[in-house]
Amino acid sequence: MTSSETPRILAVEDNSETQLLLEHLLKGSYETEVVAGVEAALAAVEETPFEVLLLDINLSEDQTGTDLLHLIRERDGMGQVPAIALTAYAMPGDREDFLEKGFDEYVSKPFTRDDLTEAIESTLNPA
Repeated sequence: MTSSETPRILAVEDNSETQLLLEHLLKGSYETEVVAGVEAALAAVEETPFEVLLLDINLSEDQTGTDLLHLIRERDGMGQVPAIALTAYAMPGDREDFLEKGFDEYVSKPFTRDDLTEAIESTLNPA
């Protein structure tokens, strides 16, 4: 990816208010596609290459963002795409738990634009 290209981000969030917030906070900085659930996310990654995944953890009663991460990572070319957990879980140890489950970064709700961009940039440009 060249520096002139805008990173493409797939955000998976089931809450419509949080979807709007994500679109608002990320517009102008990233090319963002926001979808509501697992099926839409899987369809999106089939159609478009993404540089970063933003995955809500509590997506549905049946599947979590962690389940979705594993489904996406099994697909061709998606094994190394960095993923950020978006979650209301903010207890001590939660960040480490999500990193152990395969996420590259963790952002707890409520979040700010700075929280998001810091996490996105750290996954795009690992030290």
